Amino acid sequence: MLIYVLKKKASFGSIAWTLFALACLTKAKEFFNGGDYVNFFIFILGGIFFILIAKAILTTNSKTFLEVTAFSALACIVYFPFVFVDLLGSALIEITAFLTAELGKMLGYPMNAYDKIIELNGSYVEIILACTAIESIALFTGATIGINANGWRKIKAFAVSVPLIYFLNLLRNAFVIVSFAYSLFGENSFYIAHHVIAKFFSFIALVAIAYAVFRILPELTELIYSLKKEVVRGVRL
Repeated sequence: MLIYVLKKKASFGSIAWTLFALACLTKAKEFFNGGDYVNFFIFILGGIFFILIAKAILTTNSKTFLEVTAFSALACIVYFPFVFVDLLGSALIEITAFLTAELGKMLGYPMNAYDKIIELNGSYVEIILACTAIESIALFTGATIGINANGWRKIKAFAVSVPLIYFLNLLRNAFVIVSFAYSLFGENSFYIAHHVIAKFFSFIALVAIAYAVFRILPELTELIYSLKKEVVRGVRL
């Protein structure tokens, strides 16, 4: 992606988005095996869309693709170090586990964090990288900081998205742990709390946050509309 942004050659852009599509499809398989069918379908659709971008770049190679690739590259730069560098990933997981437990205590639930594990009422839940909201954080970091817009408005959009996403994720973690530890929804409490209820409210929260970001950064809205037009035009040609 960075090579494409610097060199502006369509072949590099097409290869970059094809590789990104393959990464999404691989991640989709992981979600499917883990029973997370919502994210499975999202990543399948994402992979297909990225393949269409790769094809359209070879046809049009417009400025829109360069701008979208630029902030996507920034999102990748934020995300992938936590995936491939164990020290960073473990640190983020342990910090998230600690903060989740502290938030749980503030809400009246005596949670205890032991590195990546949170204990409550004799039940244990392991925090993994997906529980840190790093995917959404990386996405909104790229979209808010990487977009070509006024600097102050970019900082404002970042402030109303990334910190809020992380805090809401801590609430989500605490809710899932409490639901599991006290069997609030019966024997399938973890699945219902994590894959159904938390997933639904996470989606609503992300839509609301995205709306706020679009209001602050209309350039991002215009870029998305332009991307849609360019992809449709590139695929048809």
